[in-house]
Amino acid sequence: MRHYLIAISVAIISLMTISCTKDAGVVERDSATKAEAILEHKLVGNTIDMCEEGSLLLFLEEETIARIEKGEIETVKSEIFIDGDILSFEPALVMPKNERLARELGLHRWYTVEFDKSLPVRKFAKEIAPSKHIAAIEFNTVVALASDFKVRPFNEADHNTTRALEPMSSFNDPNAKYQWNLHNSGDEAIAKTARKGADVGVLDAWKLCAGSPDVIVAVLDGPVQYTHPDLAASMWVNEAELNGVEGVDDDGNKYVDDIYGYNFNTAGYSNGKINWMTEGESGHGTHVAGVIAAVNNNGVGISSIAGGSGNGDGVRLMGCQVFDGKYPASDRDMSNAFIYAADNGACIAQCSYAYDPTSFGSDNAYINATSLEYNAIKYFVNPENCNHTAIGQNLVIFAAGNETYSNAGYPGALPICVSVTAYGPDYLPTGYTNYGRGCNIAAPGGDFYAGDVTSVENNRSRVLSTFINTAKDDNVGTGHDYVYMQGTSMACPHVSGVAALGLSYAYKVGKKFSREEYISMLLTSVNHIEDVNANFKDGYKGKFYIEGGKYNYVDLGAYRGGKMGTGGIDAWKLLMNVEGTPSISVKVLGEDEKAKRYDLTEYFGGGATDLTYIGVECDAATRQALGLSDDAASLEIKYGKLSIKPTKVGSGKITVKALAGYDEDGVADGNTQIGGMEISRTISIVSRGVAAGNGGWL
Repeated sequence: MRHYLIAISVAIISLMTISCTKDAGVVERDSATKAEAILEHKLVGNTIDMCEEGSLLLFLEEETIARIEKGEIETVKSEIFIDGDILSFEPALVMPKNERLARELGLHRWYTVEFDKSLPVRKFAKEIAPSKHIAAIEFNTVVALASDFKVRPFNEADHNTTRALEPMSSFNDPNAKYQWNLHNSGDEAIAKTARKGADVGVLDAWKLCAGSPDVIVAVLDGPVQYTHPDLAASMWVNEAELNGVEGVDDDGNKYVDDIYGYNFNTAGYSNGKINWMTEGESGHGTHVAGVIAAVNNNGVGISSIAGGSGNGDGVRLMGCQVFDGKYPASDRDMSNAFIYAADNGACIAQCSYAYDPTSFGSDNAYINATSLEYNAIKYFVNPENCNHTAIGQNLVIFAAGNETYSNAGYPGALPICVSVTAYGPDYLPTGYTNYGRGCNIAAPGGDFYAGDVTSVENNRSRVLSTFINTAKDDNVGTGHDYVYMQGTSMACPHVSGVAALGLSYAYKVGKKFSREEYISMLLTSVNHIEDVNANFKDGYKGKFYIEGGKYNYVDLGAYRGGKMGTGGIDAWKLLMNVEGTPSISVKVLGEDEKAKRYDLTEYFGGGATDLTYIGVECDAATRQALGLSDDAASLEIKYGKLSIKPTKVGSGKITVKALAGYDEDGVADGNTQIGGMEISRTISIVSRGVAAGNGGWL
């Protein structure tokens, strides 16, 4: 089963190119051949396989825009649409708050024309193409929700097991113990091949920070059910609209009653209200939102990455609905959502959708085939629109796609976006994830096939999160508050959540970063993903999956060499990067294994092995988190290296002390004799089921 959003591809030219394709004047319309040639010249994109019927996007000439702004829109309409048989002609976008930047990007020049849906789109486009007012024409391409609408409902009674799962943390969310994606202890009750540390490393990160309300994440997806008991307190709230008059734009942002966000889907005709009751609604957006910021420690449901500590201190979710049940999102819908998010305070855009990965072979191919959406993304990430003091620009995070293809889908593959691949509880690439070019980082996406492939009811290796509860058992929801899903759609919000947590911590400790600095920290706050050449069950170097009722085998060797991105995202490591504390990744050891040694040269210089070490300090909380015994052999400096024996998946800090300069007796004696100066370094220790061969220094 694949739960993800996928856009139907369209080859389109860039606005830069558009500016070079202006006609000198009105072209005569008496030649069908000539009209077809003109349409091909002006057409942005060359497919109408998936476009909104009865709608076109027009990129108008600057002179035409100047006339419209002088009040001549009716005259312009009569000159473009000779027969006058149109339903509406209006700007494609609500004018952005940053009007200067919007004009620089040409966003003000996009208009939408609506006409009778019985008229073929291409025929209408050909009729108006010769107009001197039109610089380019784009089919209003739609983004389709590719889903079988099946979910795996969570039911506590269905999770009886002979191996009871322990509570994940001190938070009292009852079902958090099933969230291997947040903390994976390697328990086979989750999956037969579950591996310790195959998670986002958030458990110990919560001890430092669990979120901050000043961080707003816009969820560009299906509806986020803002009444959900585990999401209501995490919603971004437009106070002016909440306390205003219904049907009135109380805050003057050009959107009426946008209390928790807005429904931009023009096909669903919900009049801007976030709507989860449309026929065919999949619950996808609500599931994604729960991964990021379901309320923590509220005694209800699940935990989340940045949902706070139960004191109203989690990040906030802005509902930017672009899918409405069976109604897909158009290019216009997506573009308005990005601009709204930028103008109303979001600093992260969470986007679990992608164009087909075969659509474009390079960044330039996509950029030179740009659309309204691309320029809207540029508007969102422009430094002038930054919405958080800890970072220089807003962040856009996309799912890589679920086609098992060797590159990420665009727009996520662009350098201005982060593209997320998916792994399962076995820390191996999933059977569906895209990988390779354009893929930046990996996160838990869930993988049914990491469990027992003989059991079609195995749910736990998927991702558990919030879901729309309509109290019905039909195609409008399922009547369940929580369900399991899987896909890069589920991996993507893990990275958005960790990024939001990192910004929350940066604000807490008073740190500020440029976008480049923060992205670099995010993409290097990772753990080593299991070597795909390891020996798996039955000696295979891959895993089985079921498709079309048949068993298939996927060779995981194709994913080697960084093709899943830099590694698996780790929240603790990001927080350490934010505060400037170096991290070392170490392997969890069994009770019968000996402690392993790790080189300290990286942090005590080339002469680290010759230093006189005084010792290692470690508090009780760190010992507990890492499973270190009180025995000195579990943590000591030996032969100039750090010797450590962690028995649990966890994270913590230690302080290593040494003498700078030779000292005969290894003691800093003050003024009593000539000797060395005491120095110390605080180091973060991250214990996982696997560790890079070099110790994983970051």
